[in-house]
Amino acid sequence: MTSVCLVADCLKSYDKYREINILMRLGPTLTGDKPMHILCFNKNFKFINETLNDVHLLFSESKTIRYQLVYSTNESIKIIFYNINKMDKLLADHRVRKFLKSHGYTPLAGADDYMNDLAEHLKHNRLPAEFGVFFGYPLKDVMGFMGHPSLKHVKTTAWKVYGDPTLSDHVLSKFESAEKKVLELCQTLPIPQALLVLDSAS
Repeated sequence: MTSVCLVADCLKSYDKYREINILMRLGPTLTGDKPMHILCFNKNFKFINETLNDVHLLFSESKTIRYQLVYSTNESIKIIFYNINKMDKLLADHRVRKFLKSHGYTPLAGADDYMNDLAEHLKHNRLPAEFGVFFGYPLKDVMGFMGHPSLKHVKTTAWKVYGDPTLSDHVLSKFESAEKKVLELCQTLPIPQALLVLDSAS
């Protein structure tokens, strides 16, 4: 995980720190390298109202990032963030459509449909294993996690890797680079301007 504070200035204001922390954790989704990310908070978190307000201010006008709030039965608040461009590209992949269809999903469903379905699961603290594809994990790793007999677990990084790790390592490297890129942007530009740069690039 990339360190949030590479310069002391970001600690001068907790508001700025909180915003940078959110954006960095969403880095790969903001850059278009990862379709979806979920943030989870206890509803009694001291700064929950400020955090939800941050999310609204940061993303309510975004052209590429959409989000949903989910109030779960376990006293948590989950926020689903998804990059609509990356999601559309993912769902255009015939392998992904075939995989999702094999698990009972409508082949022509769009990104919003899948995220609405996910929100219903998250209300009851369920995360279907097939939704790993929306986190940007390679399809082979999602299938391996679900028990595909020809895919053997080889290591665990940010997720469990199955079969040849080359693609998985490449994806993880892109995620880590995206975090660093977003952090650097937020430390060199005003946050609204950094978001505009990311919005236009993803």
